[in-house]
Amino acid sequence: MSQNWQQPQQPQPPQQPGGYGYPQGQPQQPQFGGPQQPQFAGGFPPPAPPVGRPGNPALAVLAAVVAAFVGGLLYAFLLSAFADTDGQEPKVTQFAYAGVVVGALVGFVIAKLGGRNPALWVVGAVLALAAVWFGELYGYAMIASDYVSNLADKYGNVGNVDLPTANDYFFDHFSDLFDGWKEDSDALTYIFMALSPVAAVSTAYRLSNR
Repeated sequence: MSQNWQQPQQPQPPQQPGGYGYPQGQPQQPQFGGPQQPQFAGGFPPPAPPVGRPGNPALAVLAAVVAAFVGGLLYAFLLSAFADTDGQEPKVTQFAYAGVVVGALVGFVIAKLGGRNPALWVVGAVLALAAVWFGELYGYAMIASDYVSNLADKYGNVGNVDLPTANDYFFDHFSDLFDGWKEDSDALTYIFMALSPVAAVSTAYRLSNR
C-alpha cells in the first residue's frame, strides 16, 4: 500500500526589522534610570541672582545728611556738657567714642537704605567727618556762650547787654570761633575726628555684607 509522501518544508530565516511587513522608523522608547540632563527654557541657563541687597541711593544720602546733622548736634551738646566753664578760662574734654558713635550712625543709615554700594560708603565717610567737625565748632560756640553767661553771673552784667548765644557765635562770629578752635585743638582732636569716617565705612561694610 503506497503512502503519499510530502517533502518537508525548510524553515524560513527570520526577517529583520525594517524588512517587508515590518513598520520602519519606529520611535525610540525613553530610557529610564539613566542620568538626566537639566533642560532650560530656550537653551539658556537661568540668570544669576543679584549680588548684594538693592537700595535707594538718593534716599540713603538724604537720610544720611539728616543723621549727620543730628549726630553733630548731639556731639556738640556732649562736648558742652562736659566742659568746665566756671574757671578763669574754659576747659574742653574730648571723647573718642563720641566721633565713633556719630560715624556708626551715619554708616548704619547708609547701609540700611543704600544697600551694597561702595560709593555711598565714601559719601557716608565724608558726612560723618563733616558731622564731627560741625559738632566741634558748634560745641565750642555753646561753651563760649556758657562761659560768658557764667562771667556775667559772677561779676554782674554791666549795662544789661544781651549776652551772645551759641548761634550768635556760630553764625555771626564764625571766623573768630574757628580761629579759637584751631588754637585749642591738638593732635588728639584730629585723631578722634578721623575715627568718625572710619566707623562709618566699617559699619556700612559690615551691614551690607550680611
